[in-house]
Order: sequence, then structure tokens, then C-alpha cells
Amino acid sequence: MADAQVQQEGLVPEEGVISSDLAAALYEHMTIARVLDERLVMLQREGHIVQHASAVGEEAAIVGAAAAMRDEDWLFLTARETAAALWRGVPLLACTRAAFGGGHAASARNAPHPPFSRRACIASVSPLVGTQIPHAVGVAWAARLRQEDVAALVFFGDGATSSSDFHAGLNFAGVARAPVIALCRNNGQALSTPFSMQTASRGIAIKAVAYGVRGVCVDGGDVVAVFNAVRAARERASAGEGTTLIEAVTAPSFETEDAETWARRDPLARLRHYMERRGLWNKDRDERLLAEAGSDVDLAVADARGSDEPRPGTLFSDVYAELPWHLREQRDEASRSAEGSLP
Repeated sequence: MADAQVQQEGLVPEEGVISSDLAAALYEHMTIARVLDERLVMLQREGHIVQHASAVGEEAAIVGAAAAMRDEDWLFLTARETAAALWRGVPLLACTRAAFGGGHAASARNAPHPPFSRRACIASVSPLVGTQIPHAVGVAWAARLRQEDVAALVFFGDGATSSSDFHAGLNFAGVARAPVIALCRNNGQALSTPFSMQTASRGIAIKAVAYGVRGVCVDGGDVVAVFNAVRAARERASAGEGTTLIEAVTAPSFETEDAETWARRDPLARLRHYMERRGLWNKDRDERLLAEAGSDVDLAVADARGSDEPRPGTLFSDVYAELPWHLREQRDEASRSAEGSLP
């Protein structure tokens, strides 16, 4: 009966504490991600990079979820989950190069960033909303068929729940009992469409009932709560209990709030206060971390600025093992055009 209530009402049991080492690691990664995010926002607005999707205010939901998974689990990210890639060990330089689209980051199979990484078990990012959900379900189902204890964590925003891929993916996940953790970052906005125009239901977690999977709603600004919710979902997956849909409710963009309200909701401030109350953090350590993060981001951005510009041929790379004839013709034509040999 308790499980039924949690599923129906979207409640989470009282959260436990985490180790001091984990708390510090989470805070450090969230801080680096925030510094990088703010820098990329500025670069995009200045016209130095084409695209950047900010995740300011959602770091707890992203880093906390990634940290709760195992190294062999696959992560399916959107353009906003660069912080999860950093947690998995993707170098900061790889992320900045992907943002600029230069060097080895240029590839036709990935959206601008975060970068694909087979070593880190991070799938390619699609620019289309929701399409990564069936992909994650497929990978998780394949692992179950092979009797491997491997799960998939897929991120998406509340707007993706209006896509057909969300419904198809979750429905199939329920039928196949696939080991999937489907995490919706619900900030109530979905770009220009408010949550009230996305669904008439009370939230996202309640939708799990229709698919026969577990549904949980958690405070997405509390990294400890997110970590524990995803860790519990991962344990359910290992036990053969199938998919969990987690709704991580995050604060709307800080730009729409006054400074006092944002200070209360800021996930970095909340984790910092959590550690300070336990004697795990102090002002000096925080200042050193911010200085180091700023320096590291500056170096990575400077390197990315100096990387080679992508050649036209990279538009066709890393998609097919053998490029079809019509794409070979288009590739060659694009190359000739770039070299100025076409009229």
C-alpha cells in the first residue's frame, strides 16, 4: 500500500544524509558547471558560439541524478546536461570545443554540446525534443535481454512530455520492464510554453500510472533528495522492477525572480548551506573553488577559440559506416564550394 501511495501521489520518503566526500564532490561539479554555463551564455549572446541551452538553477537535478548511477550505465542527455558529462569525467576542454564546434568536436551525429563519449557511456545528443527517450528504452531493454545489470538514465524537460516519443517510450518501457530512469526536469516553462498548456494533470510523475511504471516527484533543487531518489530507482532496476519516472521540480529561471527568492531556491546555495551546517565547508574553501573554476573555464574557452574551424565534410561524418552515394556527392560539392572552386 505504501508503494501505491508513493506512485499515486508522487511522494518521496524522508531523505537521508550523504557522505561528506560525496557532498563536496557534488558541490564542486555543480559549481564548475554553473561557471561554465554562465560563460557560455555570455559567449552565445555575443555571437561567438551558435547555440547554448542554459541549465542555471537545475544543477542539482542533473548532477545529483548522474552521480546516483553506475559507471557502466548509459546517460541520454539533452543540450542542458553538460554538468552530467563533466561528472562522468568528460574533460572541460571537450565541452568547450563542442560548444564552439571546432577540432575533434565537429561531427554530424551530435548536437553542438555536450559531446558524445563512448568511454563515459554518454549517447549522442539530439536537437529534437524527446527523441532520446525511446533510444534510452531500447538500450536498457537490450541490456535486460542480455541479462546485464546495466540501466539507462534519460533526461528531458517538461515540454518533452507533450511529444509522441515520451508516450511511446514510457509505454514500451512499462511493457518491457526496461531498467530505465526517466528524469523530467520540470521548471514549469518549456521555453515559451507554460506548464499549464502542456498537460491538465497535476504533474508529470502521476503519468507513470498509465504506463504501469513507478512515478516519483522530488524537489529538483535539493541534490540530496535527487541523488537518493535516483539511487532508489537504480536499485529497483537491478532488482528487475522496471522503469521509474522521476519528476524533478526545479525553480523557474532566476531571471524571472527577485534576488531574494532566487537566493532561497538556488541549488548551489542550498547545498553549500547543507555542508556549512555540518562543518564540511567554509567561505575560504568556497572562494578557492570559484577562483579555480573560473581559471579552468577561461583556459578551456581560450583553447576552444583557437581550435580548427570545422570543415564542411564533418557535416557528413560519424553517421554511416559507409556513406551513401548521394551524400558523398553532397559532401564533395560542399567541400568544393568552401574552397571557392564552384561558380
